[in-house]
Amino acid sequence: MQGKSKILGLVFALFVIIIAVLYMAGSFTQKQTAGLKNIEAQSYSGKQITVALEPIQLVERVPGSVIAKQNTQISSRVMAQIEKFNVRAGNRVSKGDVLITLQQDDFKAKVTQSKAQISAIQASLTQAKNQLARVKELSDKKLVSVSELDDAQAKFDTLTANLAVAKQQQEQAKIALNFTSITAPIAGVVVERLAEPGDTVTPGTALMALYNPLQLQVEFNIRERQAVKLKTGDELSVFFPSLNIQSQAIVSEIIPVADKAARSLLVRLDFDSQLGLIPGLYAQLVLLLNKHQGILVPEEAVHNFGELNMVYVIENQNIQRRFIRLGDIIDGRQHIIAGLNPGDKLAIEYDPK
Repeated sequence: MQGKSKILGLVFALFVIIIAVLYMAGSFTQKQTAGLKNIEAQSYSGKQITVALEPIQLVERVPGSVIAKQNTQISSRVMAQIEKFNVRAGNRVSKGDVLITLQQDDFKAKVTQSKAQISAIQASLTQAKNQLARVKELSDKKLVSVSELDDAQAKFDTLTANLAVAKQQQEQAKIALNFTSITAPIAGVVVERLAEPGDTVTPGTALMALYNPLQLQVEFNIRERQAVKLKTGDELSVFFPSLNIQSQAIVSEIIPVADKAARSLLVRLDFDSQLGLIPGLYAQLVLLLNKHQGILVPEEAVHNFGELNMVYVIENQNIQRRFIRLGDIIDGRQHIIAGLNPGDKLAIEYDPK
């Protein structure tokens, strides 16, 4: 009898545990069928349209960037210490403006030294010239030997040659002095400074970069199937998202070597440089593709929920949510890539709120 009571107690405990599990699982509450809730369409009286296929012009947007057609790096032609920078990044300069000044003391000393050397040689040359004239006069009278005349002539010729060398050295010293004032070879905008005052520079060391803002291009890697259809002189549309500007550009260069990895060609286009663009800005080339049949709906018919896009479709006297995949905006209407079929009816003005 006692064993029978224990069995009944265990069965009862097991029954209580099962009931508790079912309760926590929600088995005793009313369930709602999975899926989107349908709304009866009779209560909707707003605008509705029937989806239909129509010919649309698709475009391909190729990413690219603005580049400077004319740019240059400024470097020193002599070894010296930088004394002063006259410009900073972003400054506009004219051709011939002094951008950088180098230490000039050593170069000025060489110019002064060359002047003194020339003066000394000229004094000696004047004396040698007078001496040569006297020796020639005495030689005509047979009062001096031929060797003395030759010595006077040789001394005069040597000093003449030394004067020519000294003048050449003076010109080189003046040129080196002029190189201590580094000027802008083109009119443009300073991109960046690559050195600072106090740095010692050597010939060929890049000190500054310039670009001409009036000669800009846009550069794109266009897939070869589209690129082979282009030719220089073609007019294409380019969009600059950062400035929300769309402008026409002319194909100026098509690099005749394809990128084997990306299967694309490098294409450069010229455009109106008065748009206020700078090198490095992001650009999109808008290429027109062949027309085909597609679905366009008013923009207000599309609702956004985070990363999801949807429309409200009237189906079987109910308004249902339909998730869709979007394309581009074409002529003020939204291109629907997937999610709708011809004949679907949309509740344009339906607001579930």
